[in-house]
Amino acid sequence: MGLVAVIALAWPALRSGAQDVDSQDLQYQRAMANAVRNAANRVLESVVAIEIIGTSGTATGEVEQDAPTSGVIVDGEGYVLASSLVVARPSASVLVVLPDGSRHAATVVARDHHRDLVLLRIDTDKPLVPIDLAASTQRKIGQTTIAVGRYGTDASPMVSRGVLSAEARLDGIALQCDARVSPALYGGPLIDLYGNVLGVLIPAVAEGGAESPTAWYDSGIAFAIPAEVIVRKLDRLKAGEDVRKGLIGIVSKTSDPYQEGTEIAAVRVRSPAEKAGIKPGDAVLEVDATPVRRHQEIRQVLGRFDAGESIQLKLRRDGQPIDVEVTLAESIPPLQPQRLGVVTADRDVGEGEEASTEVFVSEVVPGTPADGKLKPGDVIKSAGEADVSDSQSLRRLMISAEPEQAVDFSIERDGDQQSISVTPADIAGKALEEYPEDWQAEEPAEWETKDLKLPESANAAAYVAPKPDADADRLGLLVLLLNPGQGTPRDVLEKWSEAAKQAGVVVCAIAPEDARRWQPKELEVVANFAAAVLKLGGIEASAVAVAASGGLAGGDGEAADAMALAVAISQSKTFFGVAISPKTRPPAVRLRENEATASMQLLLPIDQRDELPGWSAAIEKAGYPVVLGGQTTPLRLLKWVRLLQAT
Repeated sequence: MGLVAVIALAWPALRSGAQDVDSQDLQYQRAMANAVRNAANRVLESVVAIEIIGTSGTATGEVEQDAPTSGVIVDGEGYVLASSLVVARPSASVLVVLPDGSRHAATVVARDHHRDLVLLRIDTDKPLVPIDLAASTQRKIGQTTIAVGRYGTDASPMVSRGVLSAEARLDGIALQCDARVSPALYGGPLIDLYGNVLGVLIPAVAEGGAESPTAWYDSGIAFAIPAEVIVRKLDRLKAGEDVRKGLIGIVSKTSDPYQEGTEIAAVRVRSPAEKAGIKPGDAVLEVDATPVRRHQEIRQVLGRFDAGESIQLKLRRDGQPIDVEVTLAESIPPLQPQRLGVVTADRDVGEGEEASTEVFVSEVVPGTPADGKLKPGDVIKSAGEADVSDSQSLRRLMISAEPEQAVDFSIERDGDQQSISVTPADIAGKALEEYPEDWQAEEPAEWETKDLKLPESANAAAYVAPKPDADADRLGLLVLLLNPGQGTPRDVLEKWSEAAKQAGVVVCAIAPEDARRWQPKELEVVANFAAAVLKLGGIEASAVAVAASGGLAGGDGEAADAMALAVAISQSKTFFGVAISPKTRPPAVRLRENEATASMQLLLPIDQRDELPGWSAAIEKAGYPVVLGGQTTPLRLLKWVRLLQAT
């Protein structure tokens, strides 16, 4: 009884404490609401709504189908800054709705393509209140932020509160906050609790995060361009000068940009880096006087600069520091990926301080430039002026090589040093089909078909692969996307299992989550399935492709074909090849430039270039080689997949 009595006596006190907490929480909420309201009122006279009238073309999602958005008045002469959402598609007119509800036709003055901003101008006699972008304010991670915008026919104010969660995001250009930002808030200001402008909100997602820059709206992840950066770019925009990202043209030695080390594996042909005399093997020590230790930090600093601007780099070459000045370019000639035709491997040599890695040729692909010049067992010491220390840097060096230009290799063969000149060949063109001699002599291991399930995915999937105790390596992996209603993954794999065994390529078949369609959210899911299969072992990471049944001769371009292309482009660090029908309808996905660090190629089941679809021109312009697969059978397709690992 005593214990019960104590509890009974304590209960009123506990309840009283809870009431105090509730009261304090209510007071805080009221105080915060007042602070947010007062802060928003300081900028609302400068915030406008923007209406896009008469859009044409194909919308890429619900945001572009109905895209009222916001902007900020930056000048009393009628200049209004907005997000790139305003010009996402051609339109009959753009209207700026002022705080008093009046509508005014706007013209596009210039665009900042680097930061997804657009400058508009309206002609009006009404007094305009420009926002103060130049007011100095110190930002702190964790501080309260407020997204402000206007929406609807009466341009009603909108606000969304969050905290500042990061700076220098999106390769150094943006602030990040956790406010829930809808499309109507894009182009509006991000302010602090005192009404100071921190930046202007833009539609954006992190690299590889989604196929559309508006995909993360209302997600609690939002980005804004810092106010001080906008101030520096505003005069150029007012002068009608478009601003674009500055490109340098260096290729990282490592595939992971966050890995320690800044050594350069290759320099793009006719790039600012080449013009400045930067060479493969150089290591970057500083960019714009900022020390860097990894390639992601290089990207972060470069993100502050635009095309036409010059920067100072401090490099280490042959153990000595050197300084170079580089003028960044708006564009670099697209990649024309090249290939020697060898399969290489790395091995450790020496011990202790003398330990190092050397690259040796394990196989030579028949009919390629290396055939008859390089042999299995050759150790590749250097290529051109660059020392070769690992297979991946050699691969990137070849992908970036100048077309039709011979490369001098220093090799070690049977203990002797030799020099050999080889001219790499374009990857584009006829698909490779002949296997190296050692692969042809392989006895296929025993293979089996198994179901595959991921905890976070509702997709049905299965794969055919060697049994766990089989001694198989240097295999390829094809992720085969099924069309809605095509059948179960196991049923489809019955038609592929024999070819998979002959070619030495694991095949993973995945059905869409929804029996009626593929969905954008499944882009990353497909990559997750590939990662799960790669854990089985024996598969070369660079011999991974995604395809649909349209990649075979006579295939139609269906839903899985469009999805396969979207997956390959958006998940480029996982997939190095994609095979689809030439009848594919291109997906609404941002086409990034092909990169030497993760070069991807496209195979189409056609014999001649005059059979290429119209959309392939954009693919080639972005540096993706188009491979002619001819009358592609499952076996021919899988051989191409395994040969993706050839350098």
